[in-house]
Amino acid sequence: MKRSERQLMWQSRIQAFHTSGEASVAAWCAKENVPVQSMYQWLRKSRTQTKIQPAQWLPVVVQEPVLPETIPITIKLNGITIDCPPDFDEATLTKVLQVVQHHVH
Repeated sequence: MKRSERQLMWQSRIQAFHTSGEASVAAWCAKENVPVQSMYQWLRKSRTQTKIQPAQWLPVVVQEPVLPETIPITIKLNGITIDCPPDFDEATLTKVLQVVQHHVH
């Protein structure tokens, strides 16, 4: 058996052991007819190969949120919706509301 095949076989066995729910390595090996010493050896290899690398910290820059000086306005009147941006012209809005009021009544 090639080395890569043997590694795949043992990876499969280790995965099967972990997913079996069996608490004892020896009990699982007895059920599966796997040499206990070999299983412990491969479990040790598996643990040393899969150790987690330390985290790489990145700098974080916190900026204050930029809020608009004025908030947009939405006017809903008798099924009509008028959206006014923050820099709306008050005179134009007054005229629009007069026209809407005249046509709604």
